[in-house]
Amino acid sequence: MENSNAQLIQFMNQGRAMYEAREYEEAHERFSRAIDLVERGVGELLLTPEEQAELYLLRGSALLYEDPDEAFRDPDIFHQAITDFEEAIDLQPRQALYRKVRGRMYMQCRFEDYLLEAREDFLHALELQPEDTDTLKHLGEILSREGNFEKAIFYLDRMLKIQPDIEGWLMRGVCYFRREMPDFEAAAADFGQALTLAPHLEELYVWRAQCFLEQGELDAAIAEYDRLIQRFPNRPAYYVDRGALRSNRDPHGALSDYNKALAIQPDALAYNNRAYYYLSQGNYPAAIADARAALQAGGSSAVAYATLAEIYARQEDRLRFYENLEKALGLYYEDVVEVLSNPAFGPYLKEPAFQEMIATFKLRKR
Repeated sequence: MENSNAQLIQFMNQGRAMYEAREYEEAHERFSRAIDLVERGVGELLLTPEEQAELYLLRGSALLYEDPDEAFRDPDIFHQAITDFEEAIDLQPRQALYRKVRGRMYMQCRFEDYLLEAREDFLHALELQPEDTDTLKHLGEILSREGNFEKAIFYLDRMLKIQPDIEGWLMRGVCYFRREMPDFEAAAADFGQALTLAPHLEELYVWRAQCFLEQGELDAAIAEYDRLIQRFPNRPAYYVDRGALRSNRDPHGALSDYNKALAIQPDALAYNNRAYYYLSQGNYPAAIADARAALQAGGSSAVAYATLAEIYARQEDRLRFYENLEKALGLYYEDVVEVLSNPAFGPYLKEPAFQEMIATFKLRKR
């Protein structure tokens, strides 16, 4: 009996030491030995429900931390860890931490959608700890991922009143932006709050610029990209985005942005947008060269087929027009209305070849 008790204490202490040393495989093995003794009722030493629950929690966590990516993708490993967390919860149903641990694991599962289970765990945890900001934030994230933006805002409001947080502002701002009745002003304010504490987070500038655009404040959106580019001068995508914003009001400034992007690295969208600039200037050879360069650059270059189709339409080169329009319809255009509303395609709308191509496209989209 005394030997069994000593073994149990030894396995538990060794497991904790290995866990703290991040030797998770060895820790899992020691915790398993300790749990085996407890489940077999060996020895006179009886652990309290709190101690038993912690033992299951530690074993499940050790399995999870051994290889987190695999644990969230492999159903066998995932459910082994979940089973241990369930044992801990059964032993200590009013321990909010155990619900939160299992809820976070449900949220990160990669092979099945367990958001409903995660939400239930966090709601239970919130009943036990109504002011816990982590739980409120996780509920906001889950509801946002489910598309329930109003309810997500409700929990994020509560969280931010207790503890202002960069991630919370970002999430609430996205919810304001994406909800059925968007509040772009409130979203911009949240992104601005986050920027005061995290000026290094590039996505905040982009989100804020989108808010300004939705409010019709083009100058403010461009100014946001000015700040972004000043802080991150080697990101070609930001020059391309700013160029697109400047294209109607300041086409030469837009051209300068596309040139700066391409000086950093080949970029399909920069080539394509510059092709449109040259097209607007009537410089067809330069426009064709850039559109073809966009195709070579890869990425989103399929849009370049639409650009080539428009160039050849304006040149009345029917063969190349139809050739590139067909490719654009297959790879780029998502709405036939966009095709029919392009002024450059107007002279071709009544041609049988054009009508047949559009009819085929509509059938393919069904």
